[in-house]
Amino acid sequence: GITIEARDMFQKGYPTLVFSLWLLGAQGCLKVYPAASIDQIEGSSVYLSCTTSCGSVIWYINGKVIANSVQGLNILNLNQTWAGIYECDVKLANGSLFGHAWVANITVHSINAPEDQYAFIGSSINLTCSINMDSALINWYSSEDPTVNGSSSVFISVVSLRDDHSYICAVVLATTSVLKTIHLHVIAPPKICYIPPPKIVITSNRPNNTKYISVIFSSRPANSTTVVWYKNRVRLLDVANITTTLGALEGNTSLMIPQLIKREDSGFYTVVIENSFNKIPAIMRSSNISFELKVKVLPATPTNITIYQLDSVQLTIEWNLHPEFPEENASNLTVQVQYQNGHVAYQTTVPGNIAQTSLALFPGIDYTINLIAYNIDGYVVARPTQFTTLPAAPFIYSATIQRRNITAVSVFVDFAYNGGAGVTNLNISYRPAGSRLDWSLSIIVNVTAVATFSVHAGMEIAQQYGSIGQLEFKIAAVNALFFWSISRVFNETIDLPGPPCVAQVTYWNGRPSIAVVQLSETGSPPIIQVVLVAMTPNDRRFLNKSGLYMHGDQIVFNLSSLADHDVYAFAAYASNYAGDGPYSAQVTYSALPASQQKIFPLWSIVMLALVGTLVCSCFIILVTCCWKAHLQGLFTGQLME
Repeated sequence: GITIEARDMFQKGYPTLVFSLWLLGAQGCLKVYPAASIDQIEGSSVYLSCTTSCGSVIWYINGKVIANSVQGLNILNLNQTWAGIYECDVKLANGSLFGHAWVANITVHSINAPEDQYAFIGSSINLTCSINMDSALINWYSSEDPTVNGSSSVFISVVSLRDDHSYICAVVLATTSVLKTIHLHVIAPPKICYIPPPKIVITSNRPNNTKYISVIFSSRPANSTTVVWYKNRVRLLDVANITTTLGALEGNTSLMIPQLIKREDSGFYTVVIENSFNKIPAIMRSSNISFELKVKVLPATPTNITIYQLDSVQLTIEWNLHPEFPEENASNLTVQVQYQNGHVAYQTTVPGNIAQTSLALFPGIDYTINLIAYNIDGYVVARPTQFTTLPAAPFIYSATIQRRNITAVSVFVDFAYNGGAGVTNLNISYRPAGSRLDWSLSIIVNVTAVATFSVHAGMEIAQQYGSIGQLEFKIAAVNALFFWSISRVFNETIDLPGPPCVAQVTYWNGRPSIAVVQLSETGSPPIIQVVLVAMTPNDRRFLNKSGLYMHGDQIVFNLSSLADHDVYAFAAYASNYAGDGPYSAQVTYSALPASQQKIFPLWSIVMLALVGTLVCSCFIILVTCCWKAHLQGLFTGQLME
C-alpha cells in the first residue's frame, strides 16, 4: 500500500520535496534523487541516488534490474541505451521488499555529426554539427588550426592536404559540455612531387656513405597507399633497403644503396604509387616514375707509398693496393713525378697488378710523387708524397763561349742538375785547340750560389792567344755542398780576322769636294773609326770619323775645310777593337779655286751641237747616193743580156 500511495502521489504531481518528506515521515528509511525528468546530451554523465538505512537497494531501468546493493548510480558517457525511467526498491533483512520509489526519467539527445568526413583535394566542404535541443550552444575549434571558429558549421572553400586533421564540435548545455570529434580525410590521388633525374650516376670510392635515391609524392588516405619498387621490371623484394614514410603534407620513399656499391646495382628503376581507396576513380589510383641508375666503381686508392733511394739518382717507388672486391682492381697505374713548380719530371704507366717501379731523377731536388689508378669507370689519385733526392755534384750539360772583345770572353754554362745546391764557382781552363799543352792556363770565376740550372760568367784570356782561331775549354763546377764536377772538353772558335783594311780613296773635284774611302774588309768586331790623312809638303791634317760601330764599306768625307791652291796626298786607315789597319795607297788631290776651274760657256755647247748635226746629215746623203748607183748598174746589165 505504501508503494502504490507513493507512486500515486508522485504521479499526481506533488513536488519532489513533498514526496521525499512524506516518504521519510511515513517510513523514515528511504530518500531518492533527483526524482525528476532529465534531458541530457549524448556523451554527458548523470548521477542518481536511492538512499536507505533499512536495507539494501535494487535498481530498475524500464522495469529491468540493472544493479543491486548500490545506493548511487554514476552513469558516464550517456547514450540511448541509458535513456528511460529509473526506479529503486528497499530490500529488508528478512528478504521482503519495502519502499518502491520512482527516481528519474532520463532523455538522451544525440549530436548529429559524422565522425569521418571525406573531401577531394581542391574541392569544398561544409562541416556541420547539430542537436535537437533549443537550449544547447554549439562551438567549433581545432587544436591543429587556430583559425577554425564557428557557431554551427565550418566551411572550407578549397580543400588542401593541410586540412586533413580533426575538428571538434563542442555542445554546451548549462554546465555540461560535450565534445564531438570529426576527422576530415582529404582524398588525394597519387602524385609524384619530386622526380629524380632520368639518369643518375653514382661514383663509388671507399670510404663512402650510404646512398639514397628518393621520390617525394602525395597520396591520401595514407592507410590505403602502397609504394612498390621495380628494377628492370622485376619487383624488389628486399624491403629492408626501401623506406617509405607518409608525413603530414607529403610522402617520401627511398631506395638505399648500401655503402659497398657495386656495378650490379645499375639498372632501370620504376617507382609505382598506388591508392586503393574506393572513392578515388580507378584511372587515378596509380602514378609512377622511371629512371636509370648507373653505378661507377672506381679503383682502390694506392696507399703506403714508400721511396727507396739507391743513390743520388736511382730510386724505387713501392705502394700498396687493397681492393675490397674485384671491381675495385685497377687496370693500370700512372706514376708521375713533378718538380715543385708543377712541371712533370718523370711519368710512366704500369699494369694494375704491379706495385713498384724504378726510375732515375736528378740529385738534390725536391719532388712530388702522384699515383693515379685507372679502371673502366674512372680514376683516383693517391695522396701526394713529397721527398728530396740525395745531393750530388752538379752535372754540366752544355757550355758556350762567346768573345766580348780582344781579350775577354763570356761563358754560358747550363746544368742538367746542380746537385741539390746553387753553383758557387766555375774553374775554366783553356788551351789552343788540338795542342798537347797542359791545362795550366785557368781562371776561377765566382758566381752567385742560386738554385738555378744556368750560370753566366765572364773571363779574360791571355793576350798570346789573341790571334788563335780556336781554343779548347774545360769547365769544372762546384756547388754550395762542395760537390765538384768536371765537364767534357768544349772546342770553341774564337773569330779574330784582325783590323779592317782600306782598298782605295777616291774624290770628286766640285763644290763641295768630297773624298770616298772604300773598305775592302770590315773585320770583326765592328769598325769604330775611319781616319783620312791629307798631306802636303808642309802640313799633315787628320780627318777622323769615330763612333761608327758599323759594317758598311764606304765612308764619305767633306773636303771643304781644305785650303785652295794646295795639292794634297790622301791616305786612310780604319780601326776596331782588334787594332788599327794599314794605310791605303796615296792619291793626289788639287784644291783649285772656283775661278780657275774650266767651265764651258753656253754658246760653245750650241755650236758643238750644230756641227754634229751637219756632219751626220752629209753622211746620210752620201750613203743614199751610193746605194742608188749600185741599183742602176745591176738593172742595166740585165737589159743588155
